[in-house]
Amino acid sequence: MSDLLKKGFLLGLGAAVTSKEKVEKYFQELVSKGKLTPKEADDLYDSLLKKGEETGDRWNRRSKERIHNLLTDLEMVSKSEHKELQDRVEILEKKLNDLSEKQEEK
Repeated sequence: MSDLLKKGFLLGLGAAVTSKEKVEKYFQELVSKGKLTPKEADDLYDSLLKKGEETGDRWNRRSKERIHNLLTDLEMVSKSEHKELQDRVEILEKKLNDLSEKQEEK
C-alpha cells in the first residue's frame, strides 16, 4: 500500500513539474509577443502559484480527513492510542509479576 501511495505522489509531482514548465514557457511566449509585460506575467504566475498552493492545502486537508474517517470506520487505533495501551499492559504485567513474587514468598 505504501508503494502505491509513493508512486501516486511521484506521478503527481511529475505532472506538477511538467505543468510548471509549460506555464513558464507559455508566459515567456506571451511576453515575447508583447501580449503581456514581464511584470504582468510575474503577477499572473504568482497568482496561479498561490491558487495552486491553496488547492493543494485543501486537497491535503480533505485527504487527511478521509483517511482519518476510514481508519475510524475500520476501528483502527492511532499510534498514540497503541502506545498508551502498550504502557498500560506493561504496568499491569509488572503488577502481576510483583503479586506473583509475593505469593511465592509466602
